[in-house]
This record gives sequence, structure tokens and C-alpha cells, in this order.
Amino acid sequence: MFSQVIETIKAAKHLTISAHTNPDGDAIGAMVAMGQICALMDKPYTILLEEPIKKLSYLIETCNWATSLEQSVDTFIALDCGDVDRLVGYKAYFKDAHTTINIDHHMTNTFYGAYNIVEKEASSTCEVVYQLVCALGLEINVPLGQALYTGLVTDTGGFMHNCTAPSTHLAAAKLIELDFDAPAIYRKLIHEKSLATVKLQGMAVSHLECLDEKGIYLATLSQDELVKSGATKEDVDGVVSYLKNIEGIEVMAFIYPKGESSYKLSMRANPPYDVASFCAQFGGGGHILAAGATIDGTLEGAAHLVKDKLKEMMNS
Repeated sequence: MFSQVIETIKAAKHLTISAHTNPDGDAIGAMVAMGQICALMDKPYTILLEEPIKKLSYLIETCNWATSLEQSVDTFIALDCGDVDRLVGYKAYFKDAHTTINIDHHMTNTFYGAYNIVEKEASSTCEVVYQLVCALGLEINVPLGQALYTGLVTDTGGFMHNCTAPSTHLAAAKLIELDFDAPAIYRKLIHEKSLATVKLQGMAVSHLECLDEKGIYLATLSQDELVKSGATKEDVDGVVSYLKNIEGIEVMAFIYPKGESSYKLSMRANPPYDVASFCAQFGGGGHILAAGATIDGTLEGAAHLVKDKLKEMMNS
């Protein structure tokens, strides 16, 4: 499975590495890890990153990254990205690349690369990249280990989500043998919240609406509320998981501003619900229990549309 990708990396003159737009800890962890793999193999690389994320700044300090490229692309590695459109601003680089590689774990992945490693049972893309490291026989250094551990912790919700498998714990156990502060990373990723995030959580709770006695809930945030809280995009990320953890909630749909006239739908659920399929109705996707989509229009229009679709889901 890994042999063709390994040979492609070895043959590459330069590797361009990127992930889905608005990258999370798994996406950035996978990008940094792949950069470290390239460095260990003496391969020049560039990580394409929209903007650094403050909480994950400890990862990118030692990496070669940029917001854009001037040279042509030899080999492009897309990580943690279910389809090519989610590369957004970097899609053109992917399309123009001489060779493309797609490494992911999303069940909705469209196998859009010339070479594809898509492990839908893996907890995270970082777990897939860990498997690649093992296949390469590379010795894992601290920067590589930190990046991989960050992705494992992020996408498993601190080893809590049902995507966490024995292989996930075995990978984590190997990584924390290295000389980095794993508890500090875990605390930063899982427990630490900005004041703006806490304010947003309170605002979202005040808008919490029960749509069905089976535990289907919706919450929204307006642009004015985001401004009032002083929140950044990074501050909004953890709100949906906070809401989902409220007792009695089985499906949580959270809608908040993404752009001038677009809104992000972020969803979390318990089994047996499938929010990836639900979000696919809006051109989104993700995992069965954690997914998202973008909806254009107004906040009221997006909320009305999601409500109607949730009611259809409950009646089906």
C-alpha cells in the first residue's frame, strides 16, 4: 500500500505539502510530520499553510512553510483532505503538479490523487502518517513525534472518540517515549480554552434549541456575537464539542459565520447517527460522528434549512 508513495517521495525533486482549509491539529500535525519525513530523507519541501495557528505554534517553529509558492510544483502531497476542493486556495497548485499524493482517513475521501493512501478505519491522518514512517523505517525524532502525537490527540478528542483503536494507543505509547512534554500538549489541546472561547460557549448555550425529544439540538452564533466576544476563527473551533458534551444531546448542529455571506455548519453526534452523510447534503463531509459543511446565505436561512433537514432525518 505504501510502496508506490514511498518510491514517489524518493524520486521527487521537491515536495509541496498542504491540507484542508482551516486546518486543525490533525491536519497541521500531519503536514509538519510529512515535512519532517522529507527532511529526514534529505528531500526539499514546502508546507503551504494559510496562516499559523497560535495554539499549534510549537509545531511549525522548525518547519519550512509559506503561504504561497512561486515555483512550479513537482510533487504535491495533500493531507487530511477529503476532496480536492477542500484545498481551496491551494487547489491550483495540486492541479498543476507533476505528481499528486492523497493521504487521509476520512470516509468521504474521493481518491483524487494519482496515488492514494486512505485508511478510513484510522483514528487520524497522523496515525496513517505514523504507519508511513514505520514503513520507511525512519527513526522518529522529537519534532516528528510531537507532530504525530498532536494529530492523534486532536482527532480522537483526547483518546475518547470511538475512532480510537488499539493501534492508536500503541502509536501514542511509542511517541511519548520521546523527549517532549506530552502531558503539556494534551492539556493545551484538550483542556485549555481562551477567554473568547468560554464567552462563545455561554452565548451558544443561550441559543440552544431542542428539535426532537430524542436529543437533536441546534445552536447558532451571529456575526455581532463573534465581534462582541473578540473571538478569532481558532476560538470558535471547540464550541461544538462543548455543546455536544451536555447531557441528553445525541446530535449537535452548530452554525456560525464563516465569511461575509457564508456560514459553517459543524456537527457532532453519538451512534447510530451519521452526520457525515447529513453534511454531504450541503457539499460537506467528514466522519460519521463529526462532520461539517459550508452554507451560503443568511444565518436565519441556514438555520431554517438545517432544521428542516434534521426533521427529515428524524422522520426517515
